Amino acid sequence: MSPRRPAGAWMLRPLIAAALISGVAWLGYELGRLHSGYSILDHRRDVAGFEQRTVQLEATIEELRREIAILETSRDIDRATYAQIEADLGRLQAELQTSEEELAFYRGIVSPEDGVAGLRIQNLEVRSTGFERQHVLRLMLVQAIIHSDPVAGTAEVRMSGAIGGERVEFGLGELAGIGGTDVLAYDFRYFQNFEQQVVLPAGFEPDMVEVSIRPTSPPGEPVTQRFQWSIVSG
Repeated sequence: MSPRRPAGAWMLRPLIAAALISGVAWLGYELGRLHSGYSILDHRRDVAGFEQRTVQLEATIEELRREIAILETSRDIDRATYAQIEADLGRLQAELQTSEEELAFYRGIVSPEDGVAGLRIQNLEVRSTGFERQHVLRLMLVQAIIHSDPVAGTAEVRMSGAIGGERVEFGLGELAGIGGTDVLAYDFRYFQNFEQQVVLPAGFEPDMVEVSIRPTSPPGEPVTQRFQWSIVSG
């Protein structure tokens, strides 16, 4: 006669499966709302609800870990069930990490850490495509939620460095090739992303990326920020 599995393990499985399916479905719904750009921004109470759901997901993960422990101690481990639970746990943890990253981003818009409201450069990165001298430049502009009116203007990107020991500087249009432009037009309420492929000139060793923002609606003073190439590139 085969050893009997612990009764608790079989009783927990349907409950954990139901909680997992409910949690992932809810999270997918909320992430869809986040990417639409308005719900969590227009209603701060959604942020509190998101935090509460994150706690619930963490509790579900802990319950799955206990289930795994029960299965591990059983002399007659159901390997297929064990593997499925581990896979579900991995997926749920990945969803939770994405949820936390999204929540941190929207918190930064609602209430910037430095307390400074208004238009700002949230992120700048230049990533290699894997091909020689080819990169993708990504720029994100944001506006704190306390300013709910749309903003418009232009952003100019320039890279400086050296070729053969001599200082040089290139505009984004020169690096983007045919049809490229030095100026990126923005028009948004909360945030806007830009992505541009660039090809660095042969022998060019960049050390600085400069971004200048010039608001036109409403009018405002230009904002210029410089980024070390070693920090934003990869």
